[in-house]
Amino acid sequence: MIETAKTVSLYGIIHALIDATCIMVLYSCITYNDLEYSFALIVFYNIIAFGMQSIIGDIFDRIKKPKLSAIIGCILTALSAVLWKNPIITVLCASFGNAFFHVGGGIICLKLGKQNSTIPGMYVAPGALGLFLGMLAAKNSWCSPLVFSIVLFFASAIIYINKYNICEIQKIKTLQYNKFILILTFLLGAIAIRSFVGLSISLPWKENILFVTLLTLAVVAGKFFGGIIADKFGWIKVTVIALLISSPLIAFGINSPILYIIGIFFFNFTMPVTLTAIANILPDREGYAFGLTTLALILGALPTFYSIKTGVGNEIIILITVLISAILIYFGLREYKKVD
Repeated sequence: MIETAKTVSLYGIIHALIDATCIMVLYSCITYNDLEYSFALIVFYNIIAFGMQSIIGDIFDRIKKPKLSAIIGCILTALSAVLWKNPIITVLCASFGNAFFHVGGGIICLKLGKQNSTIPGMYVAPGALGLFLGMLAAKNSWCSPLVFSIVLFFASAIIYINKYNICEIQKIKTLQYNKFILILTFLLGAIAIRSFVGLSISLPWKENILFVTLLTLAVVAGKFFGGIIADKFGWIKVTVIALLISSPLIAFGINSPILYIIGIFFFNFTMPVTLTAIANILPDREGYAFGLTTLALILGALPTFYSIKTGVGNEIIILITVLISAILIYFGLREYKKVD
């Protein structure tokens, strides 16, 4: 148990560092003299970083070397921080580095989780904190990207020497093809909706550093504790109730930072559960499963890249969208539980 905690903590911390580095070097590529070029770089980064994980995951599922994937991710991301003055090379290194690390760490933590959502939630949660701190570091010029590069090279060495025991997990029953597709459709649809809602809402207080900090911590805490609470009290009960609580707070609390932040906390309870459920119906294909969830994230986020925003005046639309997510998760997990 102690070794598992150490391993998950290691990968969670490096996850935050990877995301912080990526956002920092990406920010360094932005030029306000050519916004179209900068926008294209951001879209290109996101498509590779999130869209390629299923392919990379499938490869490392087959060769069964998740640690190697994580190490490659650290090295590529470190190189992006070294080469940050060349935008295209930077974006390529950062995006592929992000994808390789997420897959490697995801495979390890999903296996260590033994089909429960607690450990995967702990692994994914620090990412939002890394993005936030990386953005602050970039905007305020706190340090050079080279500092992140050095730390990531050390991180790759620590991953190499880290030892962990992945216990054999009992495979769940093979699903009928139609039910398998049904579960994936419901759960991936819910993930895409979560991504769209989280990125599309325009907050009038987004420049307030205190509220944005609390919002980030709410995202981290929601993912971290969501898995723990769901494992203890039941996946369906916790995720559906959490979404029902969050829906009015997110929809009608846009002008009230505290209400909105509380809503976001509950809104993120679903993340570790949907990830783990999808991985469980794809035995020994944790990397591919992890990649499917990030593919759903980028598909949900794409409309927001093209100024499709919601906010004040769109409360009913937001409310209905979150409730649709709750319905999808309910039916997806209900079908999943029938074969669990």
